[in-house]
Amino acid sequence: MSDKEKLFQERLNRYLTVLECGKPDKVPVGFSVGEWIVKYTDTYLQEIYYDLNKAIEITTQEIDRVLRDLDFDLFRGGPSLWWPPMFDAFGSKLYRFPGFHLPKESTFQYVEAEYMGPDEYDDFIADPTGWLVKNYLPRINEEFAEPGSYRASIALLKSAAAYAMQGNIMGAAAQRWRKEYGLVAGTSGFTKAPFDTLGDTLRGTKGILTDLRRRPEKVLAACEALVPHNIAYAMIGSRGDTTLPCSAPLHKGAYPFLSREQWEKFYWPTLKAVIEGLWAKGKRTWFFAEGDWTPYLDKIAELPEKSIVFVIDTTDAKKAKEILGGRFCLFGGVPTTLLTYGTPQEVKDCVKRAIDELACDGGFVLGPGGVVMGDAKRENIIAMTEAAREYGVY
Repeated sequence: MSDKEKLFQERLNRYLTVLECGKPDKVPVGFSVGEWIVKYTDTYLQEIYYDLNKAIEITTQEIDRVLRDLDFDLFRGGPSLWWPPMFDAFGSKLYRFPGFHLPKESTFQYVEAEYMGPDEYDDFIADPTGWLVKNYLPRINEEFAEPGSYRASIALLKSAAAYAMQGNIMGAAAQRWRKEYGLVAGTSGFTKAPFDTLGDTLRGTKGILTDLRRRPEKVLAACEALVPHNIAYAMIGSRGDTTLPCSAPLHKGAYPFLSREQWEKFYWPTLKAVIEGLWAKGKRTWFFAEGDWTPYLDKIAELPEKSIVFVIDTTDAKKAKEILGGRFCLFGGVPTTLLTYGTPQEVKDCVKRAIDELACDGGFVLGPGGVVMGDAKRENIIAMTEAAREYGVY
């Protein structure tokens, strides 16, 4: 076994220990490789988005040139969340990417709209997957406008091939980072809360909020219909892996988007069902609680023990520790805004405080509490990692 493979196993064991709420030799550190890397290169996000190999290359260069001597356990993300050529293959209308629709140094934009009409709930509830194939895909992709046509069939083949290519490139990069740097991936697979699938993707924010008043029973039925769908693609996307948690970015469940009454009625039951369904298959959920979830900590505590990794963004960290600590692994402690606007000393002070409050009895990973923005400062991210090792030894 090579030294890097030994290092990988050491870091993986450290991570698996805290997932079980145990106390390893030191606090694991999660590191986010994201779009912030690009501003330290001589290229633009446009090139990074459209050249996936280039994106992998500059990430690897950054790790090799600047981060090699830093001791962190997990990596999440990459310099590019998207690969536009895959979306171009089927004429996607969902996103705006740098270079064509936006300035070349901009990040992407999502085009939210009501892609499902209020009169289509019944058809969707009867057969969610069939409805998505027959109605949703043609509406959001120009090349699928006529399902079954020669043009649509070719677009389907091209997009499937592009998806496989992207998966292979990203998979090869993860293996390379494991082999050369001993790094562990933080998650595998992806899912969403059914309410977010409905509100983000199909009805849009305005549509879902209107529906809560005008057709609440339809919203409930649609969310319930999505539960098996969201469990299935989580397992399919992770290729059946049950070692690492499945990422679940949660959007419209943060306080105060919904009232407590609405949250308990519309959002929570089916998210809970997805998490419990995955846990029954041995798959833990990365509960990416973006925003403030403090008012709902008591309900989240009802989940099966160790079934989630609760990510602290702007949730009250002390209350999260008090209510969820010991039941679930906690992740975070460093606000992403601090990585952009703070100083290295402020970041180090924050890391010490987070470790003192959250890591005393194990079950904690130190890292950014949200998506690290493109304007984050490299020196702050380095300060976070160095301070975590300085203060995070048990």
